[in-house]
Amino acid sequence: MKVLYDISYLSVGHRNLVARAGIFRVAETLAIGLKKSNECELFCVASESYDRLFDAFDYLKSNSELAEVPLIGTTDRSWQRRLNLHQAILEINRQVEESSGAKKNSYKVKRKFLIWANRYLKKSFKPIDPDLIQKLDIFHSPFDPIPEEINQSGHIKKFVTIYDLIPVLYPNFFPAQGGNQTVLKVLSKLNYDSWVFCISESTKNDLCNYSKVIDPQKVFVTHLAASNLFYSCNNRQKNIDVRAKYGIPDAPYILSLSTFEPRKNIDSVIKCFFNLIEQEKKSNLNLVLVGTKGWKYDKIFTEISSNPQLKNRVIITGYVDNMDLATLYSNATAFVYLSFYEGFGLPPLEAMQCGTPVITSNSSSLPEVVGDAGILLDPTDTDGLCHALLNIENHSSIRDSMSQKSLEQAKKFSWDKTVRETINGYKIALNS
Repeated sequence: MKVLYDISYLSVGHRNLVARAGIFRVAETLAIGLKKSNECELFCVASESYDRLFDAFDYLKSNSELAEVPLIGTTDRSWQRRLNLHQAILEINRQVEESSGAKKNSYKVKRKFLIWANRYLKKSFKPIDPDLIQKLDIFHSPFDPIPEEINQSGHIKKFVTIYDLIPVLYPNFFPAQGGNQTVLKVLSKLNYDSWVFCISESTKNDLCNYSKVIDPQKVFVTHLAASNLFYSCNNRQKNIDVRAKYGIPDAPYILSLSTFEPRKNIDSVIKCFFNLIEQEKKSNLNLVLVGTKGWKYDKIFTEISSNPQLKNRVIITGYVDNMDLATLYSNATAFVYLSFYEGFGLPPLEAMQCGTPVITSNSSSLPEVVGDAGILLDPTDTDGLCHALLNIENHSSIRDSMSQKSLEQAKKFSWDKTVRETINGYKIALNS
């Protein structure tokens, strides 16, 4: 089958390293899996904008596993002319920034001409050729809305991946501006002919309850998986090096990993940790918080810095290199993830794949991911969290049992399985 895969989001991640987060890794891993499958002939497109096409072109060239995949819009005779002009504009922008005086003005005049020429080429460009659509079987966007040219075609089967509806269902978990725009655009493009992949049963239920136009029979669940970067790491020297790199003492620690924002409920984890060291006299235990700043995070930092007992016992690492995460997970006494709501919940799965005992919320998709391998709690139950952490910290038999269960549960998820289920969804659509 011929599959047209939209890499608009991957092109954004290629330009902006901050965007290379969970969805980027999902979209990229799935693309590589489809490319390797002998059941798919893969083509790529950057449908969102003309400018993204150039980033998409650079992205594919830089990715050895996808470099040979054709990118629609870059295979005709006009492409080299467009590419040369794009590169000339980048170069002239650099020259304008670095020059001064008459030379700067000269470059500005030249830039105006190049921008005018680029606008002309942009107007004549069609990101998706209608004739090409007739030769393809599947269109799949792993993030962005389905383009109008695709939606108007009755021939091609249209798929989009939806990760969650949290910005729409729970807007209070997002900033007032811009938090839900992409999700709303994706939902607005859905119709009875649309096919959808959801990353959990929870997200599928949310979608089917929210949308009145989607056929539930056309919504498939394709669970995510943890990368092979996550494994049970018992390398003593690596543990020493990683602790030194991120300022973690040679002592037991509880680990939590997430963006610092209200939905992740880090406040409850800190409150529980404070109770442990104050009431239970856990003088040798630390809390390691891994993650970057999101929004409304000031309270977290204020609470830590203003409390002498927390100040030297809570280690905030900031961003952690992917190559170091397995070591951090593997050497933690327990991993805590009390998020209020998730579309899937990769961090608990990553922790389980490292053999770490997991305590997480009993809400949304998290029970699907953790199963009976971890401890499930109401995200506001700090007393329950304290009790669970005490049991794990005080009893090695409980730690060992949960560690083994974590490893077994993690085996239920793999990217090979995700790719197979995706291709199976394509087949069902084509046979309908």
